[in-house]
Parts: sequence; structure tokens; C-alpha cells
Amino acid sequence: MPELTAAGDSATLPRKIAGILDECRLSHAIHGRKLKELSSLRSSTSPRPRSLFFSSFVKALTPLFDFARRTVSSERVVRFVSAFAARRDEKDARVSDEFLEEFIGFLLMAARAGQRSARFRACQIVSEIIMRLPDDAEVSNEVWDEVIDNMKQRVEDKVPAIRGFAVRALSRFANDVENSDIISLFLQVLPEESNAEVRKTIVLSLPPSNDTATAIVSSMLDVSDAVRRAAYCVLASKFPLQSLSIKLRTTVLQRGLSDRSLSVTKECLRMLKDEWLMKCCGGDPIALLRFLDVETYEIVGETIMEVILKDGVARVQEGQSIRQYLASRDKGEGKYFLIYNVFFGCSALYEL
Repeated sequence: MPELTAAGDSATLPRKIAGILDECRLSHAIHGRKLKELSSLRSSTSPRPRSLFFSSFVKALTPLFDFARRTVSSERVVRFVSAFAARRDEKDARVSDEFLEEFIGFLLMAARAGQRSARFRACQIVSEIIMRLPDDAEVSNEVWDEVIDNMKQRVEDKVPAIRGFAVRALSRFANDVENSDIISLFLQVLPEESNAEVRKTIVLSLPPSNDTATAIVSSMLDVSDAVRRAAYCVLASKFPLQSLSIKLRTTVLQRGLSDRSLSVTKECLRMLKDEWLMKCCGGDPIALLRFLDVETYEIVGETIMEVILKDGVARVQEGQSIRQYLASRDKGEGKYFLIYNVFFGCSALYEL
């Protein structure tokens, strides 16, 4: 691509960029090709690639900040712009890094605007960029500090969608020890959040810890099915069975298996079978029952074994009945006597 000159491109460059954005608005299939085209246009702009291209890019993008509706076409543009900002052109890495930092600065300024649509788009794009950036992205600590401070403020924005995007942006930093105040903020606003979608985003963003486990289990009583389902999803993916107290394990199962929503019950069952039984207990139902302390929580044990029997996921040797399997594990020590009774009691309706 021929180089552009500062004298003639102040008007043509924004139109070129706007044309690329307009094409990306119509189809996601061309985004890969257009990313290369826009990167080439940025590299070829002279003699001041940073200031000239950036000002033209912002000018072409400005109409999006006046439009708050989440249409298919606007979402395509947001994804394309975020991918472009997060993409590091190894042939021109310095320019890519400069553009990213300057664009983030522009977005943070827009995130403080009085105009609702500007804050909405700014937080949306910031969160999308952060989710796309690799861990080794060349961004200064000062920029990240500004992002974190700004998004903390937006977590308390009056617009639910903006709060959701701010939480999503902060979730990338929640695992860092030095950012423990982010988790504290999440735990503080979660019980007070009025919007179910934002509560769901907060729950999905919580890292594993004793404090967050308590908050996640509490969210299993949320009025929203989506939030309760998210709580089981997070517990399954982030909390190994051994990391939870016996009391929490039984509470989780009691709530999930008796939930009024079928989708929540299914998520609880998926956690029970795929994560707890298969991954943590190697498919051994005896090991699972021991983790649940069926001597103290016998009713929970009966419920769990009924589920396992119905689904046929209990692993026994070929030709061996479950009764024989349990008896073989006892070895005359009486160690599995209660587990045997639990298994036998709940299996009266099934062939052993």
C-alpha cells in the first residue's frame, strides 16, 4: 500500500477507515482480512503514524458511541475494533503498542462521560479488549492501574449493562494477589445488585477462595434461574470437591437437586457426575459417599445414590451386583456398613 502524506490524508484517511468498519458491520467472515488491511493502513500512514492514524480512527468510530442499541451489526463492529486493538502486529510492534495504550486512554475518557451511550460503548470495548489480550501483552502498569480504577467506578454505574461490562473487565484482574480489593468489591456489590444479568456476571467472575465459595453457595438461593445455574457452573469449574467443607458439599447438593428449575437441577447433576464423581472420585461411588459423610447426612447420601443408580454411572465389575460390590469393599471391617445401607436402602426399586 502506498504511503499516505499528512497534507492529503486528513480527510481521506477517516473515510478509508470508516469504509473498513462499514464492511465489517455487514459480515464477520471478512474480519480476518480487514484486520490485516487496517494494520497495513496504520503502518503506511506517515510521517506521524500514531497521531494521524489514531485521530482518524477515532473520528471514524465516533458514531458508534452515539448508538447504544446492541444490534447484530453494531456488535460486529465492536468485536472487530476490539480485535484490532488487541492484535499486535509483529512487523510494527511499537506502533501497535502505542495505538493500544492511546486507544485505551480514549476509551477510559469516554467511560467517564455524562452521555450514557458513550459510557456503554467504552466499557463494552474495554472489556472486549481485555478478554482478547494475551497474558504477555505489552501494556504498562500505569495503564492497567487506570483501567482498574475506572472500571471500579463503573461497577456502581446507574446503567446495568455498563456495570456488567465493568465487572467483566475487572474479572481478568481478580486472580492477582495485589488486586484483592476487586474481589472485595464483587462480594460487596453482589448482594445489593438488582439486575440478574449483572449478578450472574459477578458470580462467573469470582475466583476460588473460602470467601467466594460462601458467596457462590448463597447465590444458589437467588431468585434468578440463570444466577443459580451460574453458581453451579462456577463451583464445578473452579472448586475441586476436596476444597469444600462437608457442610458446603451437602448444602450444594440439597439445594441443587431440589431446585424448582429443571435447568438448575441439570447443572447440579452435571457437576455431581462429571466433576465430583468422575474427576474427583475416579467414578467410585463409595469414595463420593465418603466425601459426603453419609453417617451424618444420610438423607443426602440416599438422594445421591438414587441419582447414580438411575443414571447407571456406578462402576462395578462386569457381572457383579452393586450389593456384591459394596460387600467386597467392606472386607469384614464394617467400614462401609452405613454406606452399604444407604446404597441398599435407596436401591429397593432397582435391580441389584
